[in-house]
Amino acid sequence: MKRIPAILLPLFFSCCLSAQPAIRQYNKGVKWAAKINYQKAIGFFTKAIQSDPVLTEAYFNRALAKSKLADYHGAIADYSKAIQLRPGFAMAYNNRGCDKNELMEFAGALEDYTKAIRQDSAYAMAWYNRGMVKTALEDYASAISDFLQVNALQPDYPGIAEQVKKAQTGLVKKYWYVLTAVNINR
Repeated sequence: MKRIPAILLPLFFSCCLSAQPAIRQYNKGVKWAAKINYQKAIGFFTKAIQSDPVLTEAYFNRALAKSKLADYHGAIADYSKAIQLRPGFAMAYNNRGCDKNELMEFAGALEDYTKAIRQDSAYAMAWYNRGMVKTALEDYASAISDFLQVNALQPDYPGIAEQVKKAQTGLVKKYWYVLTAVNINR
């Protein structure tokens, strides 16, 4: 068994001790969020971040709490910081996309959902959310493709059949109008 050099032990213990206050504050934030007191949760997540500025989960959970309070710009900023700290954080991309969607920033939401899917191709919720934005943008064929991917990943995904039908109906109406306009102009 290898021994740790005595000179490294104080450094190790100081790192462990400095992380303790951040973790305690973070855990308090999680408890307040579970009690649906998002203002208090945000306060504790902020204290955790002040103690440990690289605690990715504190940024992520503070973003969740801000989103619940409809502070979408604040949530987006925190998700962005979480992504900066952990570039492959698919859930942060997805959630940031949701907040951009709430602000009707559809292009940014679409980009974030796509990044989430690139990080985790089995992330059904990101596929679903991207399909919803594509439906809003009237890109029905591509939305149907995303919804079918959701169905392949998770056949019991809530509301998926209705969204496929909605996109199919939109696609038929869109092309019906195009065909009708072509026939009128002849």
